[in-house]
Amino acid sequence: MQMLLLTNGTIATMDPARPLAQAAVVEGDYFAYVGSAGEAEDFVRKFSPGGWETLDLRGRFVLPGFNDSHLHFIHYVKTKLSVDLFGAASLAEVQERLRRGLAGFDGSGGRWLLGEGWNQELFTDVHRFPTCRELDQVSTQYPILILRSCFHVGVLNSRAMELLGLNRDTAAKYGEFAEVDERGEPNGVVKENVVDDIKAALPSVGLAALLERVVEAQRDLFAVGLTSIQSDDFKYAPEEKPYALMDGLRALAESGRLKLRMAEQALLTEPETLDEFFERGMADYGASHRFRISTVKILADGSLGARTAFLRRPYADAPETRGLPIYPEQEALDRLVLTAHRHNLPAAVHAIGDGAAEMVLRSVARARREMPWLHPRHGLVHCQIMDKAQIGRMKELDMTAYVQPVFINGDMHIAPARLGEARLPHAYAWGEMARQGVALAFGTDCPVEHLNPMEGIYCAVTRRDFAGAGPFLPEQALTPAQALYAYTAGSACASGEEHVKGRIRPGMLADFVVMDRNLLTCPPEELLGAQVLASYVGGECVFSAAQF
Repeated sequence: MQMLLLTNGTIATMDPARPLAQAAVVEGDYFAYVGSAGEAEDFVRKFSPGGWETLDLRGRFVLPGFNDSHLHFIHYVKTKLSVDLFGAASLAEVQERLRRGLAGFDGSGGRWLLGEGWNQELFTDVHRFPTCRELDQVSTQYPILILRSCFHVGVLNSRAMELLGLNRDTAAKYGEFAEVDERGEPNGVVKENVVDDIKAALPSVGLAALLERVVEAQRDLFAVGLTSIQSDDFKYAPEEKPYALMDGLRALAESGRLKLRMAEQALLTEPETLDEFFERGMADYGASHRFRISTVKILADGSLGARTAFLRRPYADAPETRGLPIYPEQEALDRLVLTAHRHNLPAAVHAIGDGAAEMVLRSVARARREMPWLHPRHGLVHCQIMDKAQIGRMKELDMTAYVQPVFINGDMHIAPARLGEARLPHAYAWGEMARQGVALAFGTDCPVEHLNPMEGIYCAVTRRDFAGAGPFLPEQALTPAQALYAYTAGSACASGEEHVKGRIRPGMLADFVVMDRNLLTCPPEELLGAQVLASYVGGECVFSAAQF
């Protein structure tokens, strides 16, 4: 294979030793040289005397491939089979979209009608969650499940509750995770782990068909510059067989059909399933740069929009609740984190509220204290509401912040009411995290948000929504350089791969993207519209726009 010479461009390397370069040379899967145009030409003449390929960048901007530090790729693939409820402006519109979806629905094999993406905050007719009553108006023949845009709340129709055995007599065992009406009858609203367990058990496309859809869907990611992802997929495996899914994804990667680099964040919420995971030897599973398991994923609370994020003090707009901790007892969360720590595998724990973050900080501190000879890089996923002292403890514990700055686009309109004036300044504090030296790794939580990295980079830098409203807590803004680093080198650190990717320097994997503008110097408001012209994985072009 000939060397590839990239020349006549602006290359943002994310390497502090040489932040900018004019040219680079790729040999095989790796960068071989990074520096000036003249020196790069001398390099290829010396080491590739038989000739080389030249990519004239024509002044364009190059940076390492984007790496989404937390999304749900298999869920994203499956959303293409569901009714799209994103942006529905009313409960009536949710019903109408479901009816349209029902018209072409194949209910054979026990399939459920699924809808995803509704958000009651956008409704103009009512300002509450849908219930089984509204879904029964769509159908009582087929089971229906619709998921809120955060995917922490779902609603079932009567047929679905019947199939699950959720009724007046059984609702109590679910506690706060299954709502009941004034008569004690379940109203169809389910939350958190109950939602996850239901999703995992639903009839779905078979594994072979799903894996083919994975191969097709990776093109969507390449088109927005994503060359690596860290994905939470265990609860989205067909027929509740996550290990078969892992085998299938690894086989795709090893065969070269899955060119996207993928690190799995294995969601395990019970001690028994976590023990089984390690008994199977999964801590070292697929330890390659194509597919590997990088972390254990744990859930500590829910979402701010659904008021299930666990806060230390009650919600300002709902003083009767502090949200829902997934593990009301600290010892239960400690056990999971300790198990991961004992096997030297990081725990990435979903914690949106400061109450949940406090529980996770205690669990990690205990693990570090009891087994100081091990040092997996644990992390908080989302960590949206934390005070300055908690952020300082994150730094002391060497924890990663897996954050989704794109959340600002929607949450800036609900957070003030949810949190109140005193607590608001401590929300979405990515700037404070950077100032205290906490490792930042950016992502989207897709399909909760769209997978385009530029949306998050825009929000992190401008602290505005997509319409330009704001800025929201502007003191927490990041510079473009900080945001790009968090989406590249920072995310590589989160998956334990900082020595092989996330930077453009000799010996690193040649994963890079070509952009239509300089992301370091363009006006911040232009970041949202920046386009990917080409994406490369291991020196191979996997996406090229028509204008490139």
